[in-house]
Amino acid sequence: MDHRDAAAKGRPDGLVPDEKKMVLVDNYEDVEGEEPVNLGELQAKYEVCQTCDGKGRHVNPSVDSHGITRDEFDEDPGFMEAYVRGDYDVTCYECKGKRVTLEVDRHFLSDQKIHILKSRIEHHYYYLAEQEAERRMGC
Repeated sequence: MDHRDAAAKGRPDGLVPDEKKMVLVDNYEDVEGEEPVNLGELQAKYEVCQTCDGKGRHVNPSVDSHGITRDEFDEDPGFMEAYVRGDYDVTCYECKGKRVTLEVDRHFLSDQKIHILKSRIEHHYYYLAEQEAERRMGC
């Protein structure tokens, strides 16, 4: 799965931004069978969006997520010009055009909370990979 498509599915850590308070609020749905853990409100800071590199836009992943070869550009010079010009760009799926995202300020986190967040992110991407594999199998 392309990173832009993954960004469109939401934050992998289950946190919800509250820009007025400059915090991320724990809204994580615990994995079945695990002890519920709520991290509450976590201090946050703005960082440049990693999906669009602070541009507010990126190429629509349906255009280039599986790569574009030099041959494709050579076959259709108009396509290359349009691609470079930004005709296939869309508003960033992650920051919604703001160019920045609210991220956890790790200076205020305990080692335990960092471990919990890393586990959640790992689980999120494992789940997305599993979904992608099922789609490829036709499930």
